[in-house]
Amino acid sequence: MKILTMLGLLFFVSCSTAELSGGGANVEYVMDKPEGDCKNLGPVFGKGGGVFGGAYIADEKLMEYAMNDLRNKAAAKGATHVLSKGHQMGGSGGQYGGSTSTSTIQGIAYKCSL
Repeated sequence: MKILTMLGLLFFVSCSTAELSGGGANVEYVMDKPEGDCKNLGPVFGKGGGVFGGAYIADEKLMEYAMNDLRNKAAAKGATHVLSKGHQMGGSGGQYGGSTSTSTIQGIAYKCSL
């Protein structure tokens, strides 16, 4: 029974499915550098999925979780905007094939005067 409990815990720890926080919901995702008086707060990284369990999550959801993680981390830096150009998908493979198991996204956090 201990082994099943440990495996279950490992599954949930290694498969990240970030929900959008209140602060993250206030961070606007942009594809171009925001205009106006904006301060660059530095890079932020978001990740969704994981080695265990990520293969059982739809690619669209992996991308959503990575974006949520990115916006949450930008909010933690005090950002109002986050600039990014897109996702990278990662996979796991094996003897019988592989599947997409992670999505990562890199961005730059900005704090802009409104």
